Amino acid sequence: MNASKYAAAVRSSSFSLTVRRVGAARHSAVICSRLYSTATYGSPKLPDAGEPASRTQKPDIDFEVRYLAKDPVEDSPATRILDAALSQVPTHGWTTAALGEGAVSLGYPSITHGLFPRGGVELVEHFIKKSTRAMRTEMEGLDLASMKVTAKIRAACVARLRMTAPYISRWPDAVALMAQPQNVPNSLQNLGELVDEMWYIAGDRSVDMNWYSKRAMLAGVYTSTEMFMAQDKSPGFEETWKFLDRRLMDVGTVGRTVSEMSNVVDFGIKSVSGLLSSGRKAFDLSHRA
Repeated sequence: MNASKYAAAVRSSSFSLTVRRVGAARHSAVICSRLYSTATYGSPKLPDAGEPASRTQKPDIDFEVRYLAKDPVEDSPATRILDAALSQVPTHGWTTAALGEGAVSLGYPSITHGLFPRGGVELVEHFIKKSTRAMRTEMEGLDLASMKVTAKIRAACVARLRMTAPYISRWPDAVALMAQPQNVPNSLQNLGELVDEMWYIAGDRSVDMNWYSKRAMLAGVYTSTEMFMAQDKSPGFEETWKFLDRRLMDVGTVGRTVSEMSNVVDFGIKSVSGLLSSGRKAFDLSHRA
C-alpha cells in the first residue's frame, strides 16, 4: 500500500485511538480503542457533488500523547512564585495573599498574584503536582525489587502524605477549593495521576479492567487516609499510619475476581465523593461565617 492509499485508509477508518503515556521513563503505553459501529455512524462516503467538505463525516481520531508526573518542570517566574508561596500557606492559607507574599519574597510586587487568575486553587494544584514528582523521586531511592507490592503502595502513600503534613492545618481549606465545581475536573485528574504513579512504581503494568479497579481502590484508600490525617492529633501521625494499614488490609483481598470488582470501584468512588462532599460543605460554611 503506497502512502496516499494508506492516508486514505486512515481517513476512512471507523475507530478512535487514544495513546496515553503513563509515568516516568516508561517504555509501555496504555492504548484504548473504541469501535464506532456502522449502524450508528454509517459507512464512510465521499461527499455528494456540490456538498461542502465540512459536512462530510470524519472519524474521531486522537493521537495525542499525554504525559503525567514526568513532565519537565517549567522554570518560570510563575513557577518560582508558586514555590515561594508555599512557605506562606501556614500563615495565609491557600489564598491570593499567600501568592502575593511569595511574589514579594522574590522581589516582585504583590499584585503579581494576578498571574494566577484562578486564585489559591492554582497554588493547591501546584503543590499536588510537585508532591507527586517528589514522591516518585523518594520511592526511586528505595530497594523496590526486594519489596512486595503492598509494601511499595504503603511506602508511596506514606511518602506522599508526609508532604502534606506541614500544611495539614490548612488542608481542609485546600480540599474545599478543590471541591468547587469548576475545580473538580482538575482535582480528579491530579488524584488519578497520583494513584497511577503509585501503581506504576509498584510494578503494575495491567491494561485490562484491573487497571481501573486498582486505581479506584487506591484512590479510595488514599483520600480516606488524607481525610483522617487532617483530624489526627497523635504524635507523628501514628494513628494515621494505623488507619492506612487498616484500609490496605480491607482492600487487600478485594477485586481479585470480576465478581468482586464492583465492590472495589464502589469503595473508591464513595471515598472520593466523600472527600469532595466534605470539601464543598467546608467551603459553604466558610462563606456563611
